[in-house]
Amino acid sequence: MEKAYTKTAEQVIKDLKTDLKDGLTSAQAQKRLAQYGPNVLKEEIGKNPLLILFSQFRSFLVIILIVASIISYLLGHSLDALMILAIVAINAVLGFIQEYRAEESIKHLKKLVTANVQVIRDGRLVEIPHFQLVPGDLVIVSDGQKVPADLRVTQSIYLHLNEAPLTGESIPVTKVTDSLPPNTNIADQKNMLFAGTSVSSGKGMGIVVSTAMKTEIGQIAHLVSQEVEPETPLKQKLDRLGKLLGRIVLIVASLIALEQIILGEPVIEALISSVALAVAAIPEGLPAIVTISLALGTKRLLKQRALIRNLPASETLGSTEVICVDKTGTLTEGEMSVREIYGANIQKILTVGILSSNARKNKDRIIGDATEAALIQKAIDSGLDQDQLDKKFPRVQEIPFSSDRKMMTTICKEDNQYRVTSKGATEVILDKCSHIEENGQVIPLTEEKKEQILKVNDQMAQDALRILAFAEKRIHLAGEENAVTPARWKEEEIEKDLIFLGLQGMMDPPREGVKEAIEVCQRKAGIKVIMITGDHLLTAQSIAKEIGIKGESISGQELDNLSEEEFVKKVQEINIYARVSPTHKIRIIKALKARGHQVAMTGDGVNDAPALKAADTGVAMGVTGTDVAKDASDIILLDDNFTTIVQAIKEGRTIFDNIRKFVNYLLSSNIMEIMVISLAVILGGGHLPLLPIHLLWINLVTDGLPALALGVDPPRADIMSLPPQNFRQQILGGRSLGPLTAVSVLLTIAILAIFFIYQKDPIYEQTMVFTSIVFYEMLRIIAIRSEYKLPFFSNKFLILAIAGSLALHLVILYLPFSFAGVTLQELFKVQPLNLFDWVLLLGIGIFLLFIMRILVITPVFNFLKKP
Repeated sequence: MEKAYTKTAEQVIKDLKTDLKDGLTSAQAQKRLAQYGPNVLKEEIGKNPLLILFSQFRSFLVIILIVASIISYLLGHSLDALMILAIVAINAVLGFIQEYRAEESIKHLKKLVTANVQVIRDGRLVEIPHFQLVPGDLVIVSDGQKVPADLRVTQSIYLHLNEAPLTGESIPVTKVTDSLPPNTNIADQKNMLFAGTSVSSGKGMGIVVSTAMKTEIGQIAHLVSQEVEPETPLKQKLDRLGKLLGRIVLIVASLIALEQIILGEPVIEALISSVALAVAAIPEGLPAIVTISLALGTKRLLKQRALIRNLPASETLGSTEVICVDKTGTLTEGEMSVREIYGANIQKILTVGILSSNARKNKDRIIGDATEAALIQKAIDSGLDQDQLDKKFPRVQEIPFSSDRKMMTTICKEDNQYRVTSKGATEVILDKCSHIEENGQVIPLTEEKKEQILKVNDQMAQDALRILAFAEKRIHLAGEENAVTPARWKEEEIEKDLIFLGLQGMMDPPREGVKEAIEVCQRKAGIKVIMITGDHLLTAQSIAKEIGIKGESISGQELDNLSEEEFVKKVQEINIYARVSPTHKIRIIKALKARGHQVAMTGDGVNDAPALKAADTGVAMGVTGTDVAKDASDIILLDDNFTTIVQAIKEGRTIFDNIRKFVNYLLSSNIMEIMVISLAVILGGGHLPLLPIHLLWINLVTDGLPALALGVDPPRADIMSLPPQNFRQQILGGRSLGPLTAVSVLLTIAILAIFFIYQKDPIYEQTMVFTSIVFYEMLRIIAIRSEYKLPFFSNKFLILAIAGSLALHLVILYLPFSFAGVTLQELFKVQPLNLFDWVLLLGIGIFLLFIMRILVITPVFNFLKKP
């Protein structure tokens, strides 16, 4: 039923052909179940494990590697083919394990609804499974229950709903039975109960008006299914890099094969050389190293309470320019607390707060209305004991709160008298008071005093505090011959001539450390933080001011009045959004992306799910987050804390830096290997300076271990002071492309010089070229890290990797190990080097290191770093 909130309960009953006393008949219910279907949401089908596995092979670079392994096998190089496939398999397994584990940790959508519900059918109260509910059913709800469908309220007995999962508003909503005007915002539809929300206190009854996908939650679930999850920037960058490398490899390898055939080499030998060159050109370890680097980053993030659902998401967050943050539970604690007290006798105000509340402390938590829980917690924190007060002042009667009265009164026994305590809206309480307590004295409450109190109330309201006023009086019975018993007291008699005590202002407070985290984002990291909430605009503005979010603010209704074109122009200036709906959030995300921003979105409610999926990075709350929000997210914060996002951004930036380092390292080395082989073939009459087994050893062992160690490099000191654009550039390109090319040329010249010096002895010559490449690539790592101002000993794994690579190479050259009668020297076709050879290699290496460091850190060479 559309807009049931605009109709009276009687109209809804008539339209749905039900009965307020007897409900539907079993026959009616059965017929409607067949018509409307079961009350269940259509689940988004989870990722099939096989699809997760196959997705690991979609990278263009991985496809090239598989093709290269097939060609190697067909040409008789089974070992090369096997090693390449082993690397591809390792990459796939690592990616699969991470994504499968994350997928298994997410709850399914069906857990949003309750298992059984109480309904009136055939004039009797019965309990049925939630999926059998149909429009027209009369449902009974009570404290702690989750609402199973969208209901129009027909009865409310102090009924309060927690609607934060749907609307984002932290304060429980008091439910009424009256009809409401058309176009009332969903957060203000106080005569409706929505599926997925829960009863915080009280009880009531409602008519089912929508079930399954027709409910508000169902419509949001549909929005989620319609949103296409964007491809991560890292995947886009790696795919572009893979395609570029693929084209280069095909062109260069073809030219080398053609050249050797022209020079008289047999066709098979020419093909072998071209495959060797392809192996040299393609960084076989790159996909695996990227995956391992991301996996290690996710492991570090997990220790910081962030669960990564898919590997590239951690790097994507590092290049984020805008974070749209859901206020309730992320920037704030997600629960009310007393922020300010006004009055002469604070201890008495806190005591009345306990006596006039129904919430109760139970072990480590307070059960009941969130507002009353805040009053009791403040009183307990101030040293009061609720149990002792209950014993000292036993309650004998209560005049409950209602939306019409806007106050609550309790009557407690106190020795030979009764103590009346009241709390409620300031204007209402003041109208009931005739006196005020000041400095231990009870004096008449003048109009001047009332105006003073109302001014304080207004000031607290401007600070977005929810304010309650407190008053009390005593009724003496001793000596009264015609004393009236409490059961016969009338409301108007009890709630008059009260003594005004003071005010308490409450708010859902900001989380500890949030202000500092936002400052890091905005002032240092260049990341814009936008607050989005279902709360009122005044509340949003107050919290924003307190935590340091500046800029224009706008409500959902004002947003509706802007055209798409107007909003895209204005979105840059707006930092605070209040009273927004799920569709508003998607509009915000898409408008920001239309301006070229990379956007992260945080949220915990069902209403956040579509925007979480639409954002470049969706971040869900692990504690308060709904299953739908988690399903739609890329990252889950296990502590619901915004400061964890800042740590995740830092980790993401570190991952990107490390990926760029080892891509730079691998490609500068591989380009050098291509140029060495190509030029040596041309200048040396078709003679190869390296054998295929040398290239495989360099790519798998010498390149692999140090590149992997770069994946755990610590962050540079200034990483959170750099603009996001630094982490949005291509992995290969921009500032790094010029120095990379220059270094590759420099290394090529040095190694070709060694090639020609030792050309008289082919085996010794190949040994020297092989060794110089291994040695100088280790120096290349040191030079690359100097650009990031990282001390050499800051990464012990890298030191071990470099030492390990050099040690393994020395084993090949000098140790007389043998396999099946073949020594390592014979297998690799190398000879031991003498002291003069090492002195020559070391001397050239020191010169190369000096020049390489100049190329990456000296301003004179900035022309090489321009995009």
